[in-house]
Amino acid sequence: MTQLAAQFETGEGARLPASGSPPPWIRISGVEKRFSSRSGEIVNALSNVNLYIQDGEFISVVGPSGCGKTTLLRILAGLETASSGTVHSGGEMVTRPRADAGVVFQQAVLLPWNTVLDNVMLPAKLKGDASAARVARAERLLDFMGLKDFARKYPFELSGGMQQRVSICRALMRDPKVLLMDEPFGALDAMTRESMNMELMRVWSEERKTVVFITHSIPEAVLLGDRVVVMSPRPGRISEVVDIDIPRPRNLKTMGTPRFGELCDHIRTIFGAASQTVSSL
Repeated sequence: MTQLAAQFETGEGARLPASGSPPPWIRISGVEKRFSSRSGEIVNALSNVNLYIQDGEFISVVGPSGCGKTTLLRILAGLETASSGTVHSGGEMVTRPRADAGVVFQQAVLLPWNTVLDNVMLPAKLKGDASAARVARAERLLDFMGLKDFARKYPFELSGGMQQRVSICRALMRDPKVLLMDEPFGALDAMTRESMNMELMRVWSEERKTVVFITHSIPEAVLLGDRVVVMSPRPGRISEVVDIDIPRPRNLKTMGTPRFGELCDHIRTIFGAASQTVSSL
């Protein structure tokens, strides 16, 4: 069995924390997920996923379509349960949606009949708290994201990138410890996507949330992440966790550096090796 295949079998593709380092904020241990199809067939979406994420770390996750990236994110958010294995966040087992996690989906999913401000206020209103302090926080978030002048607009009056900014504001409304993002910029044009990447790095550098960011774009994953988690084809396993040793702050010029290209090429190589290994198992 190859070294990569051995990592698939043991879950060692996710590195344990270094000795003496703080306890991980998120601990994913032996997570598996199985679904029953309409025909009654059992589909294995995730297999033996192990990952440790430190407080304030930015983790990018890449993998082929159907490898279980979104399923893993939903398990982290408490929106789905694992068939086996455990997820702990902040020392507590994740068994249901948590107040300390904000989720940004592929689409902004804004309520069209609500103004931008009301959409951002939604988490507070669902808890029955529409106090002046909550409104002030929502307004500060919109100002922070460059949307102060659009608070009274409706979603249809905004561009796709602006709608996703509103979605990020809404996710930050409760000041969550963890920000879970499922391909939030995948539907945007290239220029808007680059702008949103810069915006997200600015938000992360100032807010210092623990971020798990799913993307199909290897360059995007490398630009944003402290580490890139590379997943195999279904059933999704961790092929390798790649340290991104590019200094911060980063910008679009970072993508033209030799080290950036080397890291992207390395991740592409992992995809090729993973495909060959899975087919031989």
